Amino acid sequence: MSDQAPSLTGLLSLGWARLLAGAQFPDAAARHVTLGTFGLSGWPEMRSVILRAAHRDAGLLEVHTDVASEKVSEIRDNPHAGLHVWDAAYSLQIRLRGSVRERPRRELPPLWEAVPETSRKVYGGHPYPGYAMASPYDHTDDPQLDRFAVLQFRVEEIELLLIDPDKHKRALYRRVNDFQGQWLAP
Repeated sequence: MSDQAPSLTGLLSLGWARLLAGAQFPDAAARHVTLGTFGLSGWPEMRSVILRAAHRDAGLLEVHTDVASEKVSEIRDNPHAGLHVWDAAYSLQIRLRGSVRERPRRELPPLWEAVPETSRKVYGGHPYPGYAMASPYDHTDDPQLDRFAVLQFRVEEIELLLIDPDKHKRALYRRVNDFQGQWLAP
């Protein structure tokens, strides 16, 4: 980072730029984000998901999943979730809190068409995700639009931590404050 301390708006712009890069470029740090949900068992659940879209103006992020995956059931039960990104190139931690909803089924066909054939195989198959198998070869691929889900994450809070050898910088931005931001102790 430069010798000049970032402003609150500058730090937020950096965070969104890294998220937008994650949605566009396969090698970006924010491509693989960690999604945290409230597990049906009561334990927190975390898993890596691929960031597929980022819309800064609307404060929305999107990931794709198999509708039969446990994360969908967890989100239906409790839509509050978190996302986490560590971007080593910028020494930037991005933590997001928000609510998740499934995009309506009627909106999915054009999104499904945009998914490469090689990637569609993860949206379908038997047994369902997370079910026990005797061998990894016991799973059969069966891509199906009916098993494709798009989860839309509505950002309520974004917290950024810039790890700087001189001085760590941490800020919290809330939707209710139009994402104005507040510096926090690192």
